[in-house]
Amino acid sequence: MSNFVLDLIGNFGYFGMFIGMVLEAVIIVIPSELILATGGILASQGIFTFWGSFFIGLIGSVFCAIVIYLMGYFGGRPFIKKYGKYFFMKEEDILKSDSWFNKYGMLSALIGRNFPIVRTLISLPIGITKQPFIKFIIYTTIGSIPWTLAFVYVGYTLGENWIILSTYVGYLKTPIRVIIILLLFTFIYKKLKKQ
Repeated sequence: MSNFVLDLIGNFGYFGMFIGMVLEAVIIVIPSELILATGGILASQGIFTFWGSFFIGLIGSVFCAIVIYLMGYFGGRPFIKKYGKYFFMKEEDILKSDSWFNKYGMLSALIGRNFPIVRTLISLPIGITKQPFIKFIIYTTIGSIPWTLAFVYVGYTLGENWIILSTYVGYLKTPIRVIIILLLFTFIYKKLKKQ
């Protein structure tokens, strides 16, 4: 996977980095942290600039969020259930993003951008419930800044050694999934209790 990202960015520069961020949203198996850190590494070598990598990463992240928002807005749940599998969207991941949105409302667009998996799919329930587009963009942009800045900075600072941090981020994904599942069960329990 890292070779694919390196080739993409190496061959197409900033545009390749943008395409990588788009693919991260559409094909969730490509980690955005790898794309952003690669931009940071290239900035440390003088091939990119630090802020150029940051802004391209941020624009790519927000663009992808808009695409997924529009899928939810115009397609709704029937579209996602029918075609979600072609975008590697698992039913359980969609349920997680639903629970985040139900718990935090529009704040989920801001908070969710800093958690793996949730950061990509949180735009779906926001689009499905037809939340205001401008508000969505503002929350999404602000929420995407810490994640983008952190991984570009890590790539810039650690250079090729950033892989060490990537390993630790991988370890964090399991506890995050457990927390999301617990939130989902809590939400379902509360709904059932009300009925």
